[in-house]
Order: sequence, then C-alpha cells, then structure tokens
Amino acid sequence: MPDSDKEVTLHHLKRKCTRERKNATRFITEIDAFTDDTSLDDLEYFRDRLQETLSKLGTLDDAIHDLLLDSEYDDDVEKCEEYLDSAKRAIQKASRRIGDRLSTSMTNTSISDKQAVATAPNQASITHSVRLPPIKLKPFSGDVETWARFWEQFESSIDKDPSLSTIYKHIFLRGYLEDEPKQFVDGIPVIAETYEETKKILRTRYGDKNRIIQAHLDYLEDVKPIRIATPEALNTTYIECHRRVRALRALGEDVNGYERILAPKILRAFPDDICRRWIIHVKRENLSEGDILKLMEFLGEEVDGALTTQKIRGDALSSTYIPTTATLRVDTKTGSRSRKSRSTPDPFCVFC
Repeated sequence: MPDSDKEVTLHHLKRKCTRERKNATRFITEIDAFTDDTSLDDLEYFRDRLQETLSKLGTLDDAIHDLLLDSEYDDDVEKCEEYLDSAKRAIQKASRRIGDRLSTSMTNTSISDKQAVATAPNQASITHSVRLPPIKLKPFSGDVETWARFWEQFESSIDKDPSLSTIYKHIFLRGYLEDEPKQFVDGIPVIAETYEETKKILRTRYGDKNRIIQAHLDYLEDVKPIRIATPEALNTTYIECHRRVRALRALGEDVNGYERILAPKILRAFPDDICRRWIIHVKRENLSEGDILKLMEFLGEEVDGALTTQKIRGDALSSTYIPTTATLRVDTKTGSRSRKSRSTPDPFCVFC
C-alpha cells in the first residue's frame, strides 16, 4: 500500500476509534453513576452497549496497529489497554449489580398458595409464606480443584432454575467468574444465544478430570514439610493430604497405585517419631510401607492423639515439638565438615 493511501486509511480508522472511545467513556460514566434506584432495564442497556463498543474498539485497534510505525505502536497500545481495562471493570460492575438485583428479588420472593375458590365455602383458605435463603456462591477464580463444587452449586441454584431466563442465567454465571476464567470468556457477548457456548468452554477447560487428578497429585508430590510440628500444624497438613486422597478416590483413581511415589512424600512432611511409629506399625500388622490408605488412617490417629494430648496438658505441648527431619536436612551438607561431624549419621528417613 502506498504511503499516501496508508495515511488516509489510518486517519479514517483513528477517527472511528476516537468516536467509539467517546461512546465507551460515556457508557462507563453512566455505569459509574448507577444507584440503587437505577432500573434493571438501564443497567442491562448500558452494560450491553458498552460490551458492543468494546468489541468494535478491539477490531479498530487491531487494524490501526497494523499500520502504525514502531515508534507509535507502544504508546497507542498502552492507551488501548487503559480503555479496555476501564471498560471491562465497568462491565463487571454492571453485571454484579444486575446479579445482586436479581438475587435480592429471588430471595424476597414468597411462595404462597392461592386461596381456595369461592365455590368451596366449607374449605378454609390456607396461605403459606416461605422466605427463600439467600444464595451465597463463592466466585470461581480458576482453581480446577474447586470447579466441581462451584459448578454443582451454580447448577442447582441457578442453571436448573426454570423461573430464570437464559440471559439472566448467563449474567449470573459471568458475574461469578474472576481472574483467568473471566478473561477466558470475556470476548463472548453476554446474550442468551451464547450461554451454552460459555458453559461448554468453562467445563472443557476447568472440568477436565485429568487436570483435576493431576492438580491433586502435584500437591501430594510437593507437600511441604512441617517446619514446627505443633498439633495444629500436624492437623492442617493431615487434613489437606487426606482431602486430596479422598478426592482422587472419588475421581476413580487407585491411590495405592501411586504408593512408591506419594507415600514417602507424605510421610516425610511429618516428624521423625511419627515416621518411626509408622514403620513399627506396618511390621507389626504385616502391612506395606507404601499403603496410602492405611498410612492416612494411621496419621489421622496420630494427629487426633496430639490434639487430645494438647487439650489435656494445655498450650505447653506446642512448645515441645521440634522441626521435622525434612526441614532440618536443608543445607546440612557442607564442604568444611570436621572428622567428628562426618561420623555422625544422617537424620532418620524411612525410605532413604
């Protein structure tokens, strides 16, 4: 394209972009000025108009960037990102207000039986009024481990509610997305026709069984050693490990199939005395040292014993615990050891 034609095209594109940016600024200002008295129709109108304007701006910006010189490119991209961020925040704000308004309306709805017809004078009129509990659904921010719980709650409370229209279900869904999931579907218009597409995209990305299994395995393989083994710390680590083992079983995984990998990793997070008692226990009961299910059962009893002892003896128990072997082994090998230190055995580890 000759330079003159390129400049003319760029000039026209910039004029269109300026117009759309002014529209975006106007819609953002309207949304920021919303109050509790703003009608639901106005909320939806300005939210949808801003969404349309944002889509147009994206197309125009891409066309302009293809024609800009390198010296102009960075500054223009920065300005575009500022407009995009402001517009997306306003859209999110409007969607949240719409969701809150609909949620409040649903919560305050009373379920009442109709009065008996006048043709039955002997039948007393019975009216029931039930206040529905508010829906408290924690937003989903992209953690695959929490996807199943989020979707079950959303599906039962909103997606399968026949009283809600498809567009309102879509509004609710987008309002409960944060961070990566929100950005992942940002380009999809919030309309009834795209609701199923949005659900499919989210389920495909975050509901993948293999990804969920791998997330639990990654945690168990990299479980952090308890630095100061108080009963509270023991309990916290045990609960997290037990929760993930239980989740793997619920997903159909044979956890004992990972015994050679996971059992040592889990056990090394706990103090040496617990490791020793586990070895004595498996020899006495003729068990496998890597039996994860039996290991979790054993650790549960150990933690319960530590918590119970703490209750009996008071806070003094917490100060008697020492750091675990896995913690103490950090940076223990140096090049300047004395002859005496070389003869000292390494800290105890049942699997080394």
